[in-house]
Amino acid sequence: MSAVRPTGPLDRVAGAHDAAVLAVARRGEPVARAGLADALQVTPQAISKILSRLIDRGLMAETGSVSAGPGKPTTLYEIVPGSRRAIGLHLTRSRLRGVVVDLTGEVLERSEIEIGHQPPVPELITALTAQVRALSGHGSGELLGVGLGMPGPVDSLEGIYRGTAAPDPWRGAPLRALLLAELGLPVLLDHDSRAALVGESWSQPGLLDNAALVLVEDGLGASLRMDGTMLRGAHAQAGEVGHTVVQIGGRACECGRRGCAQAEYRAALEAADPARAAQVLATVVVNLVRLADVDHVVLGGRTLYLQHAASMDAIRQALAEGLRAEPWFHVEIMLSTRGVDLIAVGAACEVLEHEYGLPTALVGPEAG
Repeated sequence: MSAVRPTGPLDRVAGAHDAAVLAVARRGEPVARAGLADALQVTPQAISKILSRLIDRGLMAETGSVSAGPGKPTTLYEIVPGSRRAIGLHLTRSRLRGVVVDLTGEVLERSEIEIGHQPPVPELITALTAQVRALSGHGSGELLGVGLGMPGPVDSLEGIYRGTAAPDPWRGAPLRALLLAELGLPVLLDHDSRAALVGESWSQPGLLDNAALVLVEDGLGASLRMDGTMLRGAHAQAGEVGHTVVQIGGRACECGRRGCAQAEYRAALEAADPARAAQVLATVVVNLVRLADVDHVVLGGRTLYLQHAASMDAIRQALAEGLRAEPWFHVEIMLSTRGVDLIAVGAACEVLEHEYGLPTALVGPEAG
């Protein structure tokens, strides 16, 4: 059984204040009370209460003081990375990668295993729980929970893998409930591209508030963060750019349509035509930029890393041509900072964000 931890209005307000201070502290430099008050536009007295609460919980600590002239020295504070941990899992149809991260999202330990091609659900759960138990022995601090990122479609609210149109042994599997029963820890399940963008955003607070992440692994997908909020959509399918048409009457796609970006991209790679693959990806990015008006696009995924230079060049050229008439329209193209850990780290950071980002209750075991 699982339950949502109850929160009231006062809990949510305090959680939002705590999250805001932690976001500033995650940038890495020691912070002073006055600097936090200016950054968050609240009174120094309010910051003192927030800091006291965070220090009591072991999330922040005093780290010394500085003197800028006559008067009392200014006390500095910093986040305590080792105070909390989270485990992140990246599941593909044949491979499982796991990490454990600290409160700042830094990787403390990682591992990867081959699981065969889509093993039966009981075998999959055994592999997932074994990975979590092995990783849980690394690092210090409270273990907050487990995040699992995997190819879509995924129902993150219900914790169910919805599966694809093709024969799929995992289709309809209640993965979150099965993992909860084995682990007794809070568990989050999400689409791999959304997890990836959360991971990138957690490490760079404020930088990716209006951003898209394009992920190229076995498939092609994307996620969107608008005004600091992850977009999920009415059916948790926001960002499924792999099944948007980029070539009318093009190649048949497994979804039943023709000319989908994913099918065209795969065909270009299979034909050893990286230039064509890069053009398909560039078309996807330009469409995302036009649709969502983002100012950052992050590129990631194992397949993309193999030809990232050509892909980034093609995307930048396509954007320059497509936005030539609008010189005020600036979009920065970035390669993920996380490498092959991207999705696993992102899944772990989703657990951190649910606890210390915007105050949202984690789903976990029934209390007592």
